[in-house]
Amino acid sequence: MSGNNYDSGLEISYRFPAASLTSAAVVGRFIGPAGKVGRVKSVSSIVTTGVTVAAAVVDVDTVAGITTPVATTIPISSANAGLSATKAEIDASTELPADTVVQVSSDGGPTAGAADLVVVVNWY
Repeated sequence: MSGNNYDSGLEISYRFPAASLTSAAVVGRFIGPAGKVGRVKSVSSIVTTGVTVAAAVVDVDTVAGITTPVATTIPISSANAGLSATKAEIDASTELPADTVVQVSSDGGPTAGAADLVVVVNWY
């Protein structure tokens, strides 16, 4: 077993509490450890305010923008605040570049709604 982090990576969870899902906008940003590239492992949500009319879709991408988002959650849609959770295990084939700002954004589908979002990234 190797003693370096290259083999196992460093897993970090980024939390965005009560993120508004009602406008097509960035709900938060993060940057990984210096010099490390990453892969999104999962995106989870817990509805805190009922999502109405249309489901929200959350994307994880670099600020510069990759043609296709690195990760997209399954749609978040529930009227049962605090009781509905979704988790999308991501098989990300696109790496998050080292030393680059990553953004988490909503597509703004619902007319009302918020969720606690958690993005888990493996940095190596």
